[in-house]
Amino acid sequence: MRMLGTAILMLGLAPAALAQQTLPPEPMFCEPASYPYDAVAAAPYSHRVLFEDEHVRILEINLPALATEPIHIHALPSVIMGETGGEGGGKFRYTQYRMEDGKFIEMSHNDIEPSGGYRAVWSGPEGPHAITNIGQVSVKFTRVEIKPESCAK
Repeated sequence: MRMLGTAILMLGLAPAALAQQTLPPEPMFCEPASYPYDAVAAAPYSHRVLFEDEHVRILEINLPALATEPIHIHALPSVIMGETGGEGGGKFRYTQYRMEDGKFIEMSHNDIEPSGGYRAVWSGPEGPHAITNIGQVSVKFTRVEIKPESCAK
């Protein structure tokens, strides 16, 4: 069963991985933390690199109850996995921003009350945003960011 799940996950990633091959070997993609608004650079207390090579970067994301991450981006497409916190009262506010005259301006926010259980979801690159854990439980996720093939050359 685990092998089937892995095969399905890899098939789902194949089209996105193929599309990523055309990106240039830019530092933002190949060395994401070199960009000041990258999640690891901008929010190091909540984003920690577990593994990184020329193909992927794997992050551990910890967000205590009632904590807010600093504004950051995720320049790479990724798979996010973890317990939602929904069974214990997890609740999040996802706030999107845009840069205007060198300052972040809030564009929108969305409150999310997840259902319980473990989830794995695909995410494309994300622009400036911050997540606030407005629930009563801490959450921990793993995020696997996929680098363009040009980073390996």
